[in-house]
Amino acid sequence: MHTDGDNRAGGVASPVRLPVLRPRAVPRPRVIATLILVQALFGTLPLAGQLVMRWVPPVGTAALRATGAAVVFALILRRRLASVALRDVPLLLFFSFLAIIGNQILFLEGLSRTSQINASVLITTIPVFTVGFALALRRETASLARLGGVAVGLCGALLLARVEHFHLGNRGVLGNLMVVANCSLWSLYLVLARPVLRRIPPLVMTAWLFLIGAVVMAPLGLPSAVDGLARAPLEGWLAAAWVVIFPTIVSYLLNAWALREVESSQVAIFTYLQPVVAGVLAWAFAGEILDLRTGVAAALIFVGVGLVQRGGGERKKEPPMNTDEHR
Repeated sequence: MHTDGDNRAGGVASPVRLPVLRPRAVPRPRVIATLILVQALFGTLPLAGQLVMRWVPPVGTAALRATGAAVVFALILRRRLASVALRDVPLLLFFSFLAIIGNQILFLEGLSRTSQINASVLITTIPVFTVGFALALRRETASLARLGGVAVGLCGALLLARVEHFHLGNRGVLGNLMVVANCSLWSLYLVLARPVLRRIPPLVMTAWLFLIGAVVMAPLGLPSAVDGLARAPLEGWLAAAWVVIFPTIVSYLLNAWALREVESSQVAIFTYLQPVVAGVLAWAFAGEILDLRTGVAAALIFVGVGLVQRGGGERKKEPPMNTDEHR
């Protein structure tokens, strides 16, 4: 890592500053397509995660995700990891807790205690939390279209997730609370991380979040993960590989890139697509029928997403982006 201003006065040349330019505009369709892909991959986690947890406990599964991603990112970046300034280390520690350590442990522990239906319903609180945090911290401005889009999309997501089957039980209450806590941590990360991603490249920041997460989580869960996979058949290994690669490495990296380009609430609103992905997977692998309810719910979700995209409101002036991608 480097410090901000290692060279001081007294005959030593001034520190070389990185070039700072205004951010290059990224075509909106590309960002939208990326966010759809991110949610499609995240949407496979409940199914693949529960398959892995037949042999590996929740903490072990979370440790497997963090450690696997950390190893891959470390191999890709190597010396480029040292490009992060010391002043950003406390933020990276906090963001790793929000997005990796607390997020993944709470979700997987909650998923093991509640049903997939309950988890699908509760995940829809992410856009609501995100808009709330963004407005409370004055990171975004409110608009009727944005608030209406969140409400319309929430109705569609709850309809698709069959909210009437949501249940509360002694074991389910704890699981539900864990998923809600997971959603709030992820939402706060979306709001707070965006300005930091203006100066730290998404690949570097994502790598550091997983490296920190792996240091904390590997001792807690990796032994149980290794023991579980040793007893698992090929199906378990394939599911574990899928969980590490697609809803972890690829999704987190693409999500960080998109978060740098658009507001937090516009990233979060795409979470409503996860029940759509779950419905398609249930149709493809479980033989469930896509009925009129599914079509109406999906339409509401897409209308809600569209309203939020169109109702971004007046954006606050953003700082210049550091265009040195540490290639």
